[in-house]
Amino acid sequence: MEDMKKVNNSDNKEDTQKDMHNSGDENTDRNNKSEMNYTGVFLSIGAGVGVSFGVIFDNLAMGISLGVAIGLVIGAVAESSKKRK
Repeated sequence: MEDMKKVNNSDNKEDTQKDMHNSGDENTDRNNKSEMNYTGVFLSIGAGVGVSFGVIFDNLAMGISLGVAIGLVIGAVAESSKKRK
């Protein structure tokens, strides 16, 4: 009985590895290129700046929220202008 569990476990690992490498996700081709995701970059920068302003003005939640919102807007604008070119 234990031998069957070991065999099934190794089969599951192999299937999982195959699925990971052969995913049909259309974003995998895009991520393999040297393209930059501006939305993610500006989201991170906005969150960092928001934390700084939140600490300075003693309102961390508002600072993070505004920083993330501004970062998303700037990132979306940068992505759309990149796609137009």
